[in-house]
Amino acid sequence: MWFKAIVVASLGLLLQFRSVSQNRDCGRLGSPVWRKNICSNIENNKAYLVKYQLQKRSNEQNLAKILAWTRENYDCILCRSEPGFNGGTLLRKAVFEDALSVAFFLVYDAQVDLNLIESDGKTLMDWIEEDTEKNFEAAFETDNPNDQKYIMMQININTRYYNLFKNNGGKTSQELRLGS
Repeated sequence: MWFKAIVVASLGLLLQFRSVSQNRDCGRLGSPVWRKNICSNIENNKAYLVKYQLQKRSNEQNLAKILAWTRENYDCILCRSEPGFNGGTLLRKAVFEDALSVAFFLVYDAQVDLNLIESDGKTLMDWIEEDTEKNFEAAFETDNPNDQKYIMMQININTRYYNLFKNNGGKTSQELRLGS
């Protein structure tokens, strides 16, 4: 009987977590060209252009309304896959491109959901942990000093973003399940 209660409680918790585009009409946000443009501005670390594109798409002039629109629609604004990047939310793209000013805008100004479960079943924190672990293993597998230097740089970048997100409420999926 207690096992059944745990399973029911766990299912209830899982249903509370918001997933990317879950039961939403994300097509209303516009063309793939708009999404490509906003993702390109992340590549160039242009937070002001990201904000401008969000302003245009939201049809709002008031900053508070633009930021609220961004929070509401964040799970629908996805960047496409490309070599080395499997696609995902704007913050995943910001980490991949090391676009710190964009990450600051999305975390501090827009206050987007850092605990969104993306289409691969991972939160942002899960994704960073996994990428850091892969890089850490790769650092020990290569004898090339240039590769080691690059890999260590990637680990440092991931650590910086991990701390940014963790300090602002980001959690792994396990932490979300445990309620910690």
